Amino acid sequence: MKKGDKIIALIISMLIVISLIGIYVYKSRLDDSTKIAVIKENGKIIRTIDLNKVQDTYEFTVRYGKSGFNKIKVEKGKIRISDSNSPRKIGMKMGWISKPGENVVCVPYKLMVKIEGRDPRLNDVDAISGQPADIGR
Repeated sequence: MKKGDKIIALIISMLIVISLIGIYVYKSRLDDSTKIAVIKENGKIIRTIDLNKVQDTYEFTVRYGKSGFNKIKVEKGKIRISDSNSPRKIGMKMGWISKPGENVVCVPYKLMVKIEGRDPRLNDVDAISGQPADIGR
């Protein structure tokens, strides 16, 4: 192996190590995001849940009239509509949500489950305008 080959191998090794450190830092910041699930019925907040503080999996039911319902399942860091008697069950099919800005909607019963909070991947300052960023809040 020539001296130039050793230098190139060293540079490539350093780039790989730096990339792995960057990936680790990026992923560790993702896990610290603030995630508040806001459940709204007909536009009114009926419940809020801090998904980072959930210890055990649980379900609760939101009822509509005599027979309408949506079951909502909550686990640490995520939430979903697990059962519903709505005609097409679209809310159930949407699956788990876990990131700020994501939502699940059951249109017939006017139910919305949305995750609010600030995603730490986003900076507090907009890179173009230099103004405070409201994205993800």
